[in-house]
Amino acid sequence: MHQGYGQFCPVALAAEVLAERWTLLIVRELLNGSARFNEIRRGVPRLSPTLLKQRLETLEHSGIVTRNPDGDGVPNYRLTDAGTALAPVVYTIGEWGQRWARDLKPPDLDPAALVWAIHRRLNTAAMPAGRTVIEVEFIDARPSDRRFWLVHCAGEVDVCLKHPGFETDVRLVTRIRTLVEVWRGLRSIKEELRAGSMKLSGTSTCCRAFPQWLMLSALAHIPRERGTWAH
Repeated sequence: MHQGYGQFCPVALAAEVLAERWTLLIVRELLNGSARFNEIRRGVPRLSPTLLKQRLETLEHSGIVTRNPDGDGVPNYRLTDAGTALAPVVYTIGEWGQRWARDLKPPDLDPAALVWAIHRRLNTAAMPAGRTVIEVEFIDARPSDRRFWLVHCAGEVDVCLKHPGFETDVRLVTRIRTLVEVWRGLRSIKEELRAGSMKLSGTSTCCRAFPQWLMLSALAHIPRERGTWAH
């Protein structure tokens, strides 16, 4: 068991669990709908399986998470009432980060985590009936992280790391930072398309509609207020 702070203060008691490295990101993934171990890992890809298992066990011991098998016998992780009560806490921390946290550095630009976040924020109601395939290519990524496919059908979106075997409807080519900053609301998608830093190809209907499909981060509407103190 990890060492506590030895204080009766509720902030200290909460921090004993929530301030451990990776823990809030795991809670974020659970709040966003991830339930299986591998789903959580896709949202936090740089977290090792061993450490993820340890953090989930701590959250379970603390009454924040329950673990139950689904119909296939695979464990599902669900937030308890104590866990869902963390939603406004996580949002407020994210809001502070959007306003005041440091600027992005190259190690922060993880294309796999970005595409996984995007797949949960596609406006599927605005997408055509039937199957829609979006290919994303990052021209500055290493070969193993260069291409991803988002496949939408009947309101469900899957992320494919290999060609899904269906014809691509719209293809986006850009740099990782560009799409990250568009996703966070730091750049305008329409301006980046006009400037050519984001390029779309495919059917004309899908290319015109693509900006409306991408709903951006839930924090994208919050403006940056970072001051010179952070330099």
